[in-house]
Amino acid sequence: MAPRVPFDEHAERVLEVVARIPAGRVMAYGDVGRALGDRGPRYVGNVMAGYASDLPWWRVVRADGRPPLGHEDEAVRRWLEEGVPVVGGPLAAAAAGAGARADMARARWVPESPASVTQTGPAGSRGSLHHVEVWVDDLAVSGPEWGRLLARLGYRLGDDWGHGQAWELGSLYVVVESGPDVAGGHERHRAGVNHLAFHAGTRADVDAVVEHCAEAGWSLLFADRHPYAGGPQHYAAYLESSEGFEVELVAADGGGLDEARDPASGSRDKT
Repeated sequence: MAPRVPFDEHAERVLEVVARIPAGRVMAYGDVGRALGDRGPRYVGNVMAGYASDLPWWRVVRADGRPPLGHEDEAVRRWLEEGVPVVGGPLAAAAAGAGARADMARARWVPESPASVTQTGPAGSRGSLHHVEVWVDDLAVSGPEWGRLLARLGYRLGDDWGHGQAWELGSLYVVVESGPDVAGGHERHRAGVNHLAFHAGTRADVDAVVEHCAEAGWSLLFADRHPYAGGPQHYAAYLESSEGFEVELVAADGGGLDEARDPASGSRDKT
């Protein structure tokens, strides 16, 4: 059966929003439409039905928290794997099966701003990042670490060619790759790129990502100053992978970058 709606720029924007929903969180069909400002839940549902099979479709739910119609059992299984807050708790949801509901008061993801849901900008826009490539010593070790982090931030796995993976978010993608061309280990204190910084949602979202990624090998840097290692107005977490790569997870409700750099409010020299 042909999709009910054409694949145009409006449909693409819907899919970009869905791709950004973090693991463990959900949006209602109406939430997605309102985030874009110009489409209703029925349109979002039709786009999802036609084009979202390779996206985390289970993170888009009905208004009362019920899973997508016709895919209830699979959606609930995915929720329990990702830790989506559910009504009555995980055991009750597992017992309820298709009748389970996401706890919308705790599970709903609200984008930082209407513009943030497509903040990577249109593909090819001048000055925007096209992709980031991270070379690692051992993909068998680093791949699961980066995969867990990026999936939690809303990226989805695109290409996988054995010694490398591409994680996609809108028009931006992050490559994690090993191979014979990789020479020597990474050292973030040497000249070069020091770290990657990601918008991570609210303060609660930042805390949840830190906890989630600790299980995959990421460790918290500057623990004695967490979560204000970047300054008293800058709520963020700094994580380090097993190979020494640093990422920063920035909360939208933690103060502005200029405030955090103000000498009167503290130093950003974390070392």
